Amino acid sequence: MKRFIVIVYCCFLIGHALYAQIYQANYMPLYRTASGHYAFHTLINDKVMGQVMIESGIYAAIVDSAFFFKHKEALGMVALPNDRNKEMNLGGKVYRITHRAKGKLPMGNMVYKGEVLILANYKNDTSIILPIQNLYHRSDWGSRIIMLDLDGGKLQMLTRSELKQCQGRRYKLNRNTYGRMPAVKEMVVFETPGGKVVLEGNFNIDLGNPMPLYLRGQSEAVKELLERHKELHPALGTSRSGQTLKTLLPQRCTLLGCTFEHPVVCITDRLFRFTTEGLIGLPLFRGRIAVFDFENYYLYMQE
Repeated sequence: MKRFIVIVYCCFLIGHALYAQIYQANYMPLYRTASGHYAFHTLINDKVMGQVMIESGIYAAIVDSAFFFKHKEALGMVALPNDRNKEMNLGGKVYRITHRAKGKLPMGNMVYKGEVLILANYKNDTSIILPIQNLYHRSDWGSRIIMLDLDGGKLQMLTRSELKQCQGRRYKLNRNTYGRMPAVKEMVVFETPGGKVVLEGNFNIDLGNPMPLYLRGQSEAVKELLERHKELHPALGTSRSGQTLKTLLPQRCTLLGCTFEHPVVCITDRLFRFTTEGLIGLPLFRGRIAVFDFENYYLYMQE
């Protein structure tokens, strides 16, 4: 019995130390999930311990219905029933949106502000998925500046004064997209044995995408690229979820100041509601520190 009490007490001390570390730290330690996304452990609403996945290719927070209703009071949100026909496609799987909520979710020195979609049977390796463009600094209110260091395993909210110290190349972001998700107008350069091929367009930033570049087949610019440049060697490939996709196999691909050797560039026709030329994925943000200023809509890339 005495040994049991000692074990329980030790667990309490470890848990208390973890809570204190999360609350007092000025950054969230990131880890990589089984799906390849990045996430962190935190105390949600200062009451509920949870695992939070970061995204940018979604317009609202996503919560599994079982987690939400188990912690409904602690989360402090009122969920309203949703239209039975409303669904959401995530990673090729379709989930029913059972309820919607709106409000704030404080976590450490940040707070999520916006809509929350509650999905039926969304069994994921995290409790909540958050779009980083809706994260605010908890004390420097109105500030939406996020530093993302994937190699160092850090997500940190910056103040406006800290942003002034940021260096690196600056890119203008925009919200001229489906769901007002962040995007950047960029020139993509493909290198082939026959020379260079350029694709100009608007690209969503997708922190859940394992590929450096994903093209949207419905885009007129992408259609023209495929028709005019057979030297890109369009071929068929298979995604991790088993989907058959068109692929491009250039020798090199350069975008956002980063060059990839022999990349596989996938083309999908399943992004029905999107309006951009494609998606820019996680490999663009590895090996560099990215600072997203969603207040003024700029991206800083630091080598």
